[in-house]
Amino acid sequence: MTTVSSADATNSCPVCGGDGLEIIYGYPTQELFEAAQRGEVALGGCIVWGEMPTTECRSCNHTWVGY
Repeated sequence: MTTVSSADATNSCPVCGGDGLEIIYGYPTQELFEAAQRGEVALGGCIVWGEMPTTECRSCNHTWVGY
């Protein structure tokens, strides 16, 4: 699992310039639920199809392909 804090975020939101979080897809473990609650990752759901967004903005929740 990759975690990103606001201090080391490498992707900036194209809408507001906020820090990007990696979106994790699939059935989350307890560890992933806790990481999402701490704001380290975003959970993208269990169903994956086509090209899904890979990054979510901490500030405005905009999603994009970035990681």
